[in-house]
Amino acid sequence: MSRRSPRPGIRIVHEDERITAIDKSPALTSVSERWDPAAPTAIDLLWEEWKRADPDAPRPHVIHRLDKDTSGLLLFARDREAQVSLREQFRARSVEKTYFALTNGVPEAAEGSIEVSIEPDPARPGRVRTVRRGGKECRTEYRTEQVLGPHAWVRLHPRTGRTHQLRISLRELGTPIVGDPWYGDGAPLLLSSVKRDYRPGRGEPERPLLGRLGLHALQLTFDHPAGGARITVEAPLPKDLRSALRQLERWTRARRAPGA
Repeated sequence: MSRRSPRPGIRIVHEDERITAIDKSPALTSVSERWDPAAPTAIDLLWEEWKRADPDAPRPHVIHRLDKDTSGLLLFARDREAQVSLREQFRARSVEKTYFALTNGVPEAAEGSIEVSIEPDPARPGRVRTVRRGGKECRTEYRTEQVLGPHAWVRLHPRTGRTHQLRISLRELGTPIVGDPWYGDGAPLLLSSVKRDYRPGRGEPERPLLGRLGLHALQLTFDHPAGGARITVEAPLPKDLRSALRQLERWTRARRAPGA
């Protein structure tokens, strides 16, 4: 099942008596963050929705988080027992996670594994850095699905669950995520990067195809807390990413055409 919430920023993509999965929009934090405590959060919006049907509804139980500018799938438990079950699955790395990223640059190998060690960056609160010794292991499997001029559309399967794992891993691969202000150049995706003869309107700046982090949490597969059946929940690609991909595909084909 899938239904849009009257609360802007979230869409419920799966709900039953034990769990709720939502599609989180970018620019919405998962839970309250100490460096931006006043920002609206996905957990608060979901709780407000539950209370519309039941004023005594308990607060959703957090299972995992997404970065603020990452769109896609967030999973919540509706009771403490379900939370314990799901958190244990994340801890045991038995949850299968699928993300997609739009990168600046194309990975040299079409698929492979990225392995790095990270630790908190003392010079930049909230961020991490790679280290040669010590730190926490990060391992991510990737596959390039499309080459789009100077960009790539990459499928990602994180096998560990570290802060900013995908963002810093792709940077270490030499292909940071489009629009990443911390581990990339932070620049928006522009049509002029693939359309050679692009000219903006007179006196107008170029409008970006994508003005945020090009990372989407697509899918989770896990054992349902009630009965243990293996299930998959999914958050489809949002409109801004779909539109950006269409434009990149169109103009990449045009550049490859004879006589282009």
